[in-house]
Amino acid sequence: MKKLEKKKVVVMEHLNLDDIGLTDRVQYNAAVANFNQIQRTVNSNTDEIKSELDSKANLHDINDKIDALNEDWKARLKRVTLGTDEETIESIVTKILIEKGVI
Repeated sequence: MKKLEKKKVVVMEHLNLDDIGLTDRVQYNAAVANFNQIQRTVNSNTDEIKSELDSKANLHDINDKIDALNEDWKARLKRVTLGTDEETIESIVTKILIEKGVI
C-alpha cells in the first residue's frame, strides 16, 4: 500500500505595503492578487522543483562515481604499462601456456 505524503505548502510572509507606496486600495488589491498568484504557482511547482533538485544531486553522485572509476582505470593502466598488473600477467601467461600445449 502506497504511503500518502503530505504536500508542503509555502506560506509567504505578510508584507507591509505602506513601505513601498501602495497605500491606494486598488494598487494594494492588485499587488495582493499578484502575490497570491505567485504563492499558488510556487506551491504547485514545489514537487517539480524538488524532483529537479534531487535529479541534480543524483548527477553529482554519478559524476563522483565516474571520477573514482576513472582513477581506478588510470591506476590499472599504469600497472599494465609497468608490467605489474597481476590479472593481465595471469591472462597472458595462461594464453601462452595454452598455445604451447602445456595446459
